[in-house]
Amino acid sequence: MKLTLFVVLCGLATVLAVPMTELATRSEEFRLLFDALHTEKDEFVKLTRTLTRAELKMLNEASQKLLAQMWNDVEHFFDDTRALIAEFILYPNAVEDCLLGLTEEIVAERIRAAGEMSSCAAYKINIKESLADEFRQLGNVLQRISTAAAEYTLFTFASHNSFIDSAGHLRWLEENYENQRVFWETTARTEAQADLDALEVNRPALIQEFTACLNVIRDQMTVVDRNINQRLPRCLND
Repeated sequence: MKLTLFVVLCGLATVLAVPMTELATRSEEFRLLFDALHTEKDEFVKLTRTLTRAELKMLNEASQKLLAQMWNDVEHFFDDTRALIAEFILYPNAVEDCLLGLTEEIVAERIRAAGEMSSCAAYKINIKESLADEFRQLGNVLQRISTAAAEYTLFTFASHNSFIDSAGHLRWLEENYENQRVFWETTARTEAQADLDALEVNRPALIQEFTACLNVIRDQMTVVDRNINQRLPRCLND
């Protein structure tokens, strides 16, 4: 019985094993393949992070420029009307309380406009931070995938008994390299590239949306300014 079992085990070892020199050679080949895949992934991760920072930087710079322009508008939008009020208050028939009331309306509108501007900015900042978090997570996931590729060959020696099942060891390397390659080329890199392209495409849209938010404030100030100018003659006694 023991002899029979020994013969069966020897037969299985003969079937499952490949020469250790072949295992060493093939493992080295796969190590180079996995390293090449790791290098490609690593370079793409670096590119992803560089492009993300660049896109977010351009989004931030454009937003700061728009905010500066808007703040200048809030500061000076009513300058002509305030100058008229100052002129009217010198007239002998001027109703001072009426004119001061219009001035208070201008002050209130500037405060309201500044608050609305802050709301537009806060909304934009939330979007920017969300994008930054999303792409930071994407970069981390890609980095983990890249690191795993570099460690696959070494991992196989820790997870397989190469002396008993060296053929299975090689088969595992072949299958996992192919799975890694296909996943990287058809899923991970493709989806990451699509996200990067979407960020590039959406940046002008986000800036346009931010501009629209600020333009609403300008429109509201225009309405208030027009209304005050229409009522200005009423602040003079007949």
